[in-house]
Amino acid sequence: MNDISLSDPVAYLGPEGTYSHAALLKFFGGDQATIPVGEIPAVFNAVESGLCSYGLVPVENSSEGSVTQTLDCFGNSSLSICGEVMLRIEHCLLASEAASSSGIKRIVSHQQSLGQCRNWLEEHYPTMDKISVSSNAEAARIAASEEGAAAIAGETAASIYGLSILERNIEDVHDNMTRFVLLAKEATHAQGGRDKSSLIISTRNEPGALFNALEPFKTHAVNLIKLESRPSRKEAWSYSFFVDIEGHCEDDNIRAALEELSRHALEFRVLGSYQAAAE
Repeated sequence: MNDISLSDPVAYLGPEGTYSHAALLKFFGGDQATIPVGEIPAVFNAVESGLCSYGLVPVENSSEGSVTQTLDCFGNSSLSICGEVMLRIEHCLLASEAASSSGIKRIVSHQQSLGQCRNWLEEHYPTMDKISVSSNAEAARIAASEEGAAAIAGETAASIYGLSILERNIEDVHDNMTRFVLLAKEATHAQGGRDKSSLIISTRNEPGALFNALEPFKTHAVNLIKLESRPSRKEAWSYSFFVDIEGHCEDDNIRAALEELSRHALEFRVLGSYQAAAE
């Protein structure tokens, strides 16, 4: 699956029981050395500082869209992408035995998970407080320790924190997937197989700038599979565009497109080429 040593520590959005933890287990198996951290920027910091060799972060969800905090971190980081993994997201409503019998007074979860269960929550708990916390595992920990709290999290979190599963598959979209990417200081994936590449493109604030930046991909028959804009934070109303394309950056057509792109874009950076994950 990958050529990373089991002793190479991998940072992820913890604690144990998060979907990031589940994605890490899917990509590496259960024997990989790991370091859980509390926030997505901390995953980037762990790799940049050398505390970890790699980091795993969520980058987009099929129903809620991009994880903007991850995109913003890429805008301020020199790290590369060297892999990805897709995880099927199955949300459960979890509670302790005491909360189940005495009544639920509030529901806690990560903001993305609350959004992914919005319709179900509106139908079943329309007036109850919904509280956003740093991760689904943190929500499960709160549900296990605080009276009246229930959590939206995965089945693994129920087992880790000793919670009962009150409802399964409460997500509004039942083919709900989250894409995670693996961070490293250098991307070293060789050509071959089903490759994908990611870039950040900055354009001049002038008419036709984005068109000029994207036209080389059409000219050289490069398939764009994602385009997302975020404020560059370098000056007012300037934007960076996050682009995913099919293929490896050493492919002839992509190399030609990038050479042409350099004449149109203010700047661009290849985040990496890597093997596309199977869904």
